[in-house]
Amino acid sequence: MLTSERKSPLLEKLARNPVIAGIRDPKTVRLAIDRGMQVFFILGGTLLELGSMVSTIKDVPECLVFLHIDLISGVGKDAAGVEYLAKTLPLDGIVTTRNHLIRAAKDVDLLAVQRLFALDSEGVKTGLTMMRSAQPDAVEILPALVLPHLADRLPVGEMPPIIAGGLVETWADVDAVLRGPAVGVSTSRIELWDPLRGKGTRAG
Repeated sequence: MLTSERKSPLLEKLARNPVIAGIRDPKTVRLAIDRGMQVFFILGGTLLELGSMVSTIKDVPECLVFLHIDLISGVGKDAAGVEYLAKTLPLDGIVTTRNHLIRAAKDVDLLAVQRLFALDSEGVKTGLTMMRSAQPDAVEILPALVLPHLADRLPVGEMPPIIAGGLVETWADVDAVLRGPAVGVSTSRIELWDPLRGKGTRAG
């Protein structure tokens, strides 16, 4: 679990609003901020665009920003690339499918979210093995809508906090996912970037 003093704000924010803004287009950064979102996954863009995107988010007090390093053009997918990002951008963490990048992130004091694709039984098994080896701070399971059906087959008590992502398009989808073990849902659907409605999912 996320237990250190530095890591706890992520769980605290997801407890208040479990919806994470997935940013694919730099133009939507300001929209997500104006809507009151506080946890951001940057899911696209180039190295040249990252500086302004991350700085704009971090100019807002208490916002957390994670970079999906696998999807960013111009960044080396190695320890040197992670170290460069950590030293040049005010990131809180990265998202990746790659074990060596999880370890590299932790080495430079970034949070690390590992993506696990639950496409079939073998994929889940492989993903769990990788997760146990890398020991990420959180795991993002995709697609999100499989999680309610998969929960009984996951060693939830032995896993880091679970985030669900992918194919989340309605509030009914968000509600269904959060009835399972997930503490958060990441989505690029702008209509779901609503902290007040997101807060209500915990009560429902």
